Amino acid sequence: MQPAPTPADRHEPVSEPVPLHQAYAFCESIVRRHVENFPVASRFLGPGHRHALSAIYAFARQADDVADAAAPTGERLAALNQIEAALLRAVDGTPEGPIFVALADTIDRHRLPVEPLLDLLGAFRQDARNEIFPAWDDLLGYCRGSANPIGRLVLALHKIEDTDTLRASDALCTALQLTNLWQDLARDLERGRLFLPLEDLKHFGLERGDLTRPAHRAALSRLLVHECRATDELYEWGRAVTRSGPFALRIQLRATFAGGRAVLREVERNGWRVLRRRPTLGRTARARILLQALVGIDG
Repeated sequence: MQPAPTPADRHEPVSEPVPLHQAYAFCESIVRRHVENFPVASRFLGPGHRHALSAIYAFARQADDVADAAAPTGERLAALNQIEAALLRAVDGTPEGPIFVALADTIDRHRLPVEPLLDLLGAFRQDARNEIFPAWDDLLGYCRGSANPIGRLVLALHKIEDTDTLRASDALCTALQLTNLWQDLARDLERGRLFLPLEDLKHFGLERGDLTRPAHRAALSRLLVHECRATDELYEWGRAVTRSGPFALRIQLRATFAGGRAVLREVERNGWRVLRRRPTLGRTARARILLQALVGIDG
């Protein structure tokens, strides 16, 4: 009898050797299957950068899916350890499966650091353990691992290294991550996760068990307004990164900025109703954001 597949086994078929063009095509198919608040690898970027971002996204998506799997914590952590081991083997020249074939080529071709990818895995381990966050600073620490590495890699792809731009990128990525957390409040509560800082719950007279109770809807709405406004400050700090790099990158960053901020406004407007309906952007809103990005408006 074959052993049951781990969460990692279920996400990337292993059939080697994998031709490089097929590996990148596999990663791009993962990008197309997932709708995000922002363009992951838009057509405005050149093929080289677009393929690279697809490989990075596919790696992150695979690990995120493992952390979110309906499996015991120990099994998910073991699967994330397997992904880390596969990453290190890929960097050493023995990639296994399409995601790691594409990712190894991306890292080598663009001289990317591996540390941001390891930081991502650290944050996914926090997800697998359903960690809670006593204070706002603890949540920001989580975002430094779960979101900021992506921005750092995007800038590294474009050889952007100045400190001010890196800090602005970190602020934007953290804002995007927080927006996604508020947007996904209902989903995370169903999984047993809580990303709202405990000190903020206490400030608004709430406990964890109160969040889904009708009697506490007004307090939850006030709490979400508070979190959204703190998140919006991070968007403002991160705005400067939308003016960095070549034209195609600026379009991507402006669309990313505007898309995330538009979702944040929907969360603030809906308040406790995010538990009933996940705020998203429709086609009209996405088209408007893209138009604004093209003409140089970042929201």
